[in-house]
Amino acid sequence: MSYRYELKRPLLLYFMLATLMMSCAQTQSQGSKAFVDWASKQAIDMKDLNSGLGKKELWSLRTVIGSARVVGIGESRHDTREQVLLKGLLVRHMIEDFGFRAFILEESCPHAEPLDRYVTSGKGDLREIMNQLAGWYLWDTEEMLELFQWMRQFNADREADDMVHVFGMDITAPARGVLDVIGYCNGLGVDIGLSEPELGLDLQQGDFWPGTWGKYASLSDDQRIELGKNYEKLVETLVAGKQTLIASSSVKEYEHAMLMAEIGKMGNAFFSSPDRIEGGVIRERGMAATALWYLDNEMPKRKAIIWAHNLHVATGTFSMPELMEGTFGPMGMQMRDVLGEDYIAIGATFGEGSFPSDLPPGDRQFEKPSPEVMDGALAEVGLSNFLLDIRNVEKNSEERKWLSQERAWIAQDAESLLVPASSFDLIYFVKNISRAQPTPLALERYQSMRN
Repeated sequence: MSYRYELKRPLLLYFMLATLMMSCAQTQSQGSKAFVDWASKQAIDMKDLNSGLGKKELWSLRTVIGSARVVGIGESRHDTREQVLLKGLLVRHMIEDFGFRAFILEESCPHAEPLDRYVTSGKGDLREIMNQLAGWYLWDTEEMLELFQWMRQFNADREADDMVHVFGMDITAPARGVLDVIGYCNGLGVDIGLSEPELGLDLQQGDFWPGTWGKYASLSDDQRIELGKNYEKLVETLVAGKQTLIASSSVKEYEHAMLMAEIGKMGNAFFSSPDRIEGGVIRERGMAATALWYLDNEMPKRKAIIWAHNLHVATGTFSMPELMEGTFGPMGMQMRDVLGEDYIAIGATFGEGSFPSDLPPGDRQFEKPSPEVMDGALAEVGLSNFLLDIRNVEKNSEERKWLSQERAWIAQDAESLLVPASSFDLIYFVKNISRAQPTPLALERYQSMRN
């Protein structure tokens, strides 16, 4: 993947910029070298991604995570086997050795609930559950399946209050949860006075949010306004009927219905947004609010892991010039605002690799990037897999200056621009990547999409 950008400027301006870039190149190279030298001394080596850490490495991991209550662990791409394995290794140690008990996934809240039932009770066919996730095209892989199987084994002989729980935080597939709200109210004799089409549920069939967004795009402004009003009515009906609903069910069931209604409202606002920037802001806020709700209501005083893309867990703004204008404030920024130093973010990088043509998304070639970007600089460290705490960089040092400048990072099939020092506390690196293995059921679904 290239990190070059086409400059469309008059000839004179082009040469002026080129001269400026050449004059800065030496300084940037010196900063990159200083950073690589520093990182080579500070890196926590994670040699084998298929087995646990040694005592020294485990102690180092405990030290860098410290007393954080919530740790967001990112990934450059959702479909890289080695990054999933390294994240899984971190997760297992954080659960087994450091007492983390909540696992919050970048997945639809209602769709993640069967996963929680599986890891806490063993109920359900895990392969079927994975294939019915709203984000099955992200998570239905053998590597993720093994991680959830491990969680089930971990929970098997534990008391209920010491089990790991799985939650979803995304708002992009709310239909199942809204249907649950309708059924909950109807079953208790509270008429919400709204049909499924009046809540846009007919537009959300399939739970593939880019498709839903496309269907919303065909709506008029008046139709979008009406949908928004209907979701306001849904929430207001639940609020007004609180005493009746709780008396006929329970506080827990009522609060769950309120959460699903609020997620439905946020999801509708996301789909109704006129552009990607506004939609992205709504989504990031929705994920942060949902994750915090679970921390406050389901897992009070328990430590949590958030598993999502780099551009969700980051604590600084980012941009994606290839796709859109403007900058985003990710979920991680809001988590930091609320939790302070109790939230830390771990960013992901990699060196090189390739994907085969016979697996989705098809042939991908990842060449070793320039040492002036984060992925390329860490490739110069010389270790295959490692974790790095960048909070320890000395102020006013060359490496600090380098980390405080905007850098390009791989983000799926595009590039993001962000400042490492303000975006992540820790960074992990894997030298070579390959495609995570879709399960047989996932491959069947991919095949059906082609036909």
